[in-house]
Amino acid sequence: MAEPILIMGKSGTGKSSSLRNLPPQETIIVSPNAKSLPFPGYAKNYKRGTNLFINNQLTGGSDDPNALPQEKVGIKQFIRAVAEGVPHVKYLVIEDFTHYFSARIFSNQFMGQNSGNAAFQRWNQFGADVYDTIFKDLQNLREDLNVILIAHTTINDQGYHALKTPGKLLENTINIPSYFTYIFHTLTKDTESGTEYVFQTNKNSIYHAKSPLGCFDDIHIPNDLKPAMDAINEYKGN
Repeated sequence: MAEPILIMGKSGTGKSSSLRNLPPQETIIVSPNAKSLPFPGYAKNYKRGTNLFINNQLTGGSDDPNALPQEKVGIKQFIRAVAEGVPHVKYLVIEDFTHYFSARIFSNQFMGQNSGNAAFQRWNQFGADVYDTIFKDLQNLREDLNVILIAHTTINDQGYHALKTPGKLLENTINIPSYFTYIFHTLTKDTESGTEYVFQTNKNSIYHAKSPLGCFDDIHIPNDLKPAMDAINEYKGN
């Protein structure tokens, strides 16, 4: 089974920069837009069409006539293609997953279903598509593949920092965090030497995060996905 990993946090807290030490030859990054990656050397190490792809399709294909062939498929098909056809890739990053939600809810098809039963059913279909795209096939994919989702957070009515989704109906249809064993919450901490960027590895009364008992020695670890993944692999016995 492929391992899903969720990295979430507020903008500017180090979600994407945590990817900086992943080995580029073992990593593919899929982004919904062409924004720059926020770490040194990305332009040299990540080349579009090789290990960097632009694709905002949860399901279906791209309407962009200039899109690369690999970018014309939905994310589900892309994940399967990497799992089955690119065995040297260990890290498949979906960045930024929140923007995939936005692309869907602002699509003409979704916005057109705005009355009566269709307005309710579109959220059920949305939840089914998210589950089918990301989670349904993971149990059938190779065990050394890590599917890493990067997403934004929001503050709920109780003041808790949790995954940002388009609405309660989607949350009721599919509880996305429940499908992850590992959730890293990105935070910044003010120290005497300046701002420190960290991963929170387990939840408290403010931030949602989780990892198995004994995987990490501290609730806060350095904001660097490579040693975090090394710790996970050691914990799993890989």
